[in-house]
Amino acid sequence: MQRFCLLISLCAFFTIAYAQSFPELTGRVVDNAQLLTIEDEATISAQLEAHEAQTGNQVVVVSVAELEGYDIADYANRLGRAWQIGTVENNNGVLLLVAPDERKVRIEVGYGLEGALTDSLSSIIIQREMLPEFRNNDYPAGIAKGVQAILAAVEGEYIASPGSTGAGSSAMSSKLESYIPLIFIAMIAIPELLRRTGRHKAAGGAFPAGFTGLFGTLATGNLLVGLIVAIVVFMLVFFKGSGGGGGGRSTRRGGYLGTGGFGGSRGGGFGGGGFGGGGGSFGGGGASGSW
Repeated sequence: MQRFCLLISLCAFFTIAYAQSFPELTGRVVDNAQLLTIEDEATISAQLEAHEAQTGNQVVVVSVAELEGYDIADYANRLGRAWQIGTVENNNGVLLLVAPDERKVRIEVGYGLEGALTDSLSSIIIQREMLPEFRNNDYPAGIAKGVQAILAAVEGEYIASPGSTGAGSSAMSSKLESYIPLIFIAMIAIPELLRRTGRHKAAGGAFPAGFTGLFGTLATGNLLVGLIVAIVVFMLVFFKGSGGGGGGRSTRRGGYLGTGGFGGSRGGGFGGGGFGGGGGSFGGGGASGSW
């Protein structure tokens, strides 16, 4: 029994010690990785302060030397909840996290702002505004552009142009071109294989499913969309419209409930003129990027 109690005590000690590894919330910009000059930090802090005074939304920029083995989305979510960015009534906080040594960046969005700063829009901001500067080792420019875009998006003024995905679109097009011959082969081989194994009903649905899936992929430029279309068509043909189940649509990531994780103190750290989190929470909304 004594050994068990000692083991529990040691686990609690190391858990608390590890939890205290979070940086302290000392202001709207917490530049632990020293990516910004004093002037850069003051400019961005003033922007964020003015935005908060006008809208009530809290946006915090933080850089860290390492993520301590955590996925950046996990780390950002826990950090945002530990600091409690945003207000408890509106959950209107945003955390911009940069980990330069691991070449990763994350925009973590509070529940209340997920409608304005969506996952896709967060991804576009990272890809279009931030990563090009980060690849040139110009972290101040990338962070400044990311902050400006985040504030514009929250205020409904950031417009994602059709070409905003840039190199990502070219890479996707290249991948699709390499997949097309394989899809054609599969469209012929799979129905034939099913017929030879006696699964004639499945074979009858495989070809139209493959054809419509290929069309859906080419039309949208998204292989996942084509796959979903193919599955739906296959089910319709296979069951001949006799009422296959509707299947529920997953709404979004469950995220982390409660205020656990890393053990940040309630209300965040204070400093930088008395700045602190207002009790806001996060549910996993946002996007990540790497360079």
